[in-house]
Amino acid sequence: MAYRNQNIVSTGSVYKGKTGMWLYLFHRITGVALFGYLLLHIISTALILAGPEIYEGAEAIYKNFYFRLGEVGLMAAVLAHAINGLRIIAVDLWSKGSDYQKTLNITALIIFIAIFIPTTYKMINSYFELCLEKSSSETTVLDCMVRPLPDWKTK
Repeated sequence: MAYRNQNIVSTGSVYKGKTGMWLYLFHRITGVALFGYLLLHIISTALILAGPEIYEGAEAIYKNFYFRLGEVGLMAAVLAHAINGLRIIAVDLWSKGSDYQKTLNITALIIFIAIFIPTTYKMINSYFELCLEKSSSETTVLDCMVRPLPDWKTK
């Protein structure tokens, strides 16, 4: 065998903990999380087949402030996964993509922050606006965080 006289030294890990490894891991985690959300969404929508009472019960969960925070997390996962996917396409298809990986990483982060912050503000602010609009005049922002939204279909 030709390999008999070679000394092979293993570091014990293929990954060295650099940005590319973390982006790879983050991309996989967000992909699995989005797949999990898609399954839950399909199940939630299919509850209409079980009857309107069951579906309305599930819909009541969506009126909770903490569910809105979950929606912000979902938006962040979709946004990060999409932007990182575009970064991966640029690295793979652009002939100089691998030379500019660090620049592409920073650009992807800047784009994510530039979209995430105003979108998060709008999502949270719209929840409180709707809550305060549909509630009594003595309702506070803290009340909106603790109690579910009033029924927005009736007022």
